[in-house]
Amino acid sequence: MNAPTAAVSEAFCELMRTYNVCMQKTLSKYGLYPGQPQVLFAISKLGAPTQIELASQLGVTKASAGVSLRRLEAAGFVKRVRDKLDTRCVRIRLTQKGADYARWCDIDFEMIYTTMMETFSAEERDEALSILNEMNKSLTGLKERLDG
Repeated sequence: MNAPTAAVSEAFCELMRTYNVCMQKTLSKYGLYPGQPQVLFAISKLGAPTQIELASQLGVTKASAGVSLRRLEAAGFVKRVRDKLDTRCVRIRLTQKGADYARWCDIDFEMIYTTMMETFSAEERDEALSILNEMNKSLTGLKERLDG
């Protein structure tokens, strides 16, 4: 790896490590694990999804969504309820605790983002987002080539 490539890679890895530490410290005060807030956010966005709908929204398997849901249910963040119109269907709903924690996590995530970007001008924030989107687009293309 050449020096500029190594420097960018190292800086990006350090940013991700620091970001993850901040996220873990934030989540620990709620008793949540990485990934769980995204599940709460998705349930909130979808209303009362089925496990399959939730898995699709999150881009994970039904089994993976099930593991997360069991943990969140045991902790009192979500509940499963039978659909009144189709009793074969089980829907996932946030409990009051889950809705409150989702709102608090959203506020804390916004604080982390705002802190991360506080020294940037509005133009630089837009440029950073554009650069990240282009990087993601390029890596998505690579992923698709590697998959196929």
